[in-house]
Amino acid sequence: MGIGRYVTAFVCSALVISGAGGCGATEASWDTEEDSLEQAEAPLAMEALQPVVSAEYKLPASVNPHVLADRFTELWARVYRPATLKKGKRYPVLVFLHGNHATCGTGSNPRIDDNTEYTGSGTCPPGYVVVPSHAGYGYIAEPLAARGYIVVSINANRGINAADGVPGDSGLNLARGRLILEHLSLLSRWNRGLAPTPSSLGVSLKGRLDFQQLGLMGHSRGGEGARAAYAQYRDPGSPWKQRIPDNLRFHALFEIGPVDGQTSRVLDANDTRWNVLLPMCDGDVSNLQGVRPFDRMMFTENERPERMKSTLTVWGANHNYYNTEWQTSDSPGCTGHEPLFSTGPGVSGSEPQQETGRIPMLAFFLANVGQAREQSWDRLFDPQFPVPPSLTAITRVDRGMTPSPDEDITLRLEDFLGPTGIGTSGIPNDASNITIEHGPIFEHDPLLQGARISWTFASGNTWFQANFTPPGEGLSLKSYATLDLRIDRAPSGLNSSFEPTHFSVQLVDAEGGLSEPLDIADFVDLRGPVGGPFGNFHSMLQTARLPLQVFRADDLREIRGVRFTFDKTPSGELFVTNLRASMQGAVTRYPLAARPAPGKELRTAPFARRQVPGRIVRILLRKDGLLELELYSDEPFAVRNELLTLVVGGLEATSSRYPQPNDLRHVVFTLTPQELARVKAGEPLQVRYGSGPSNPEWTFGPLIR
Repeated sequence: MGIGRYVTAFVCSALVISGAGGCGATEASWDTEEDSLEQAEAPLAMEALQPVVSAEYKLPASVNPHVLADRFTELWARVYRPATLKKGKRYPVLVFLHGNHATCGTGSNPRIDDNTEYTGSGTCPPGYVVVPSHAGYGYIAEPLAARGYIVVSINANRGINAADGVPGDSGLNLARGRLILEHLSLLSRWNRGLAPTPSSLGVSLKGRLDFQQLGLMGHSRGGEGARAAYAQYRDPGSPWKQRIPDNLRFHALFEIGPVDGQTSRVLDANDTRWNVLLPMCDGDVSNLQGVRPFDRMMFTENERPERMKSTLTVWGANHNYYNTEWQTSDSPGCTGHEPLFSTGPGVSGSEPQQETGRIPMLAFFLANVGQAREQSWDRLFDPQFPVPPSLTAITRVDRGMTPSPDEDITLRLEDFLGPTGIGTSGIPNDASNITIEHGPIFEHDPLLQGARISWTFASGNTWFQANFTPPGEGLSLKSYATLDLRIDRAPSGLNSSFEPTHFSVQLVDAEGGLSEPLDIADFVDLRGPVGGPFGNFHSMLQTARLPLQVFRADDLREIRGVRFTFDKTPSGELFVTNLRASMQGAVTRYPLAARPAPGKELRTAPFARRQVPGRIVRILLRKDGLLELELYSDEPFAVRNELLTLVVGGLEATSSRYPQPNDLRHVVFTLTPQELARVKAGEPLQVRYGSGPSNPEWTFGPLIR
């Protein structure tokens, strides 16, 4: 791979992405830490907002070939809006989609959702109610509607939630995307006056919806579903552009704990603003796979238009409680830090955890969707600026961010794609008294590579240097504002202290001269790692953004590399990747030490992995060559968003169904002849969620063929 792809100087883009800088190096607009914190809270105030009403539409279930041709689905949603719609005004539109969940529940405080009968029949058994998963985001939909948005929260129960997957769409997330688009088609017809708005909404939507200002939010499978809607609308020759009378313009996509890879397509969010919220104690999507689109999009060379991509990792958060209708916890706790949630009688959610979703979503949509949007609120997602105190008072939030991966905005310096010791551009790197290895970073996308760097004593002669050019040559970084890199501590005994890791960062010029050193701890807080409910540790890479002018290098036009000198913390082990120079950033920033200290992070709680016994009920070889395995366990196979996975030897199979909707203790897996050929007689059967660590893990003894 040639050096030119990574280290070419590019023309400056005139488009301001984050509000924190334009072409070249631009001064920050906040003068003091106090001003910055006050402005960070500005979009969150609730005073003097207009009243809000909500109502639902629900069309009769039908076999809709635009969504799924082999079953009944329905168009059902709750609409939140300002109580009074101004004459002649069109309102920006936000569409929300929940994830995979049981469709019938019983009891209260908490309600127990353990039945899927509504999925197929459209009814629940006596004593049960329909689970209104779409109503679980009122805590964010209402304040958004009070600020002038029309929010449509979709219900995906019929035919989709807890339903069988189809070839190429195991999680039905492409179908979820088509469901979103079918709702948008319906809303557009009402907006154009091509069909009457249902009277149940209490208002006519004719001429009220601004589809040029459109945003999406998806939770869990709904996150990949939102990406699927975005992708399928933008496909070359997409039929949806004919089915939807209005032209759609997607400005922003926000995901909470999403899945990734449950379809035959790779789904990303290029050309729009995108953020993912990752719950650190997620017990459903426990490997935090929602970071993978960010990993992949870091390699997008041409993005038109250029748009911010970001991640928020929320310590202490589980998966379910971001939906107030999912009233039992998916997670028994956290590894190494305090949970924001509990479970049991009298517990049906967590208001503090919901605040960690409400605050970022408010800032994100107010910054990016609507004629009156204010992009400076995107600073919440930019590690150069403080996290609002309203968040830090609840828990710690780690951030990853790029203003845009586009080559007109971001210069790629080092991605560690070459063999150990060789830079991505083919130039050898240098090191002294450290151990380094290039390779994948666990839980991240396979496309992403990084360096795992460790050291056992601190000194001025313990260092790693990434080189971008041969000796005597250098790159011009003069038109760039920041040096960005993704970094986090690796699970290792060398990180035995919970105190932040410190080391020095310097620019290296063409002749080997070093700039002023900057302490990495002034720009990113490296502690932990901490992790989820099953003893698994996460390395969800954070982004450090270091202003280039603060290095006080003699000449930013002749930079050969970057040196990390491990001269402070006695020992450590880190993942480092995606060294970039960015044109979008502030010259100065506020030191991390001046921010409110994160709390609730010192407890270490071990979690024992457990195995649940089960039995094989029947093995059926069908005439079409498919093998059906029916399995039973006293502990139900709960409806989750991660795929239920059968593991036999080296085979992982995910095609499963519940044979009876009122009994989640039985599950049927279907193996193809090709899969069956890989299974050896006598190999033990196990069932788990997904391909990563999970709990429980069911065991069923050997498979006898």
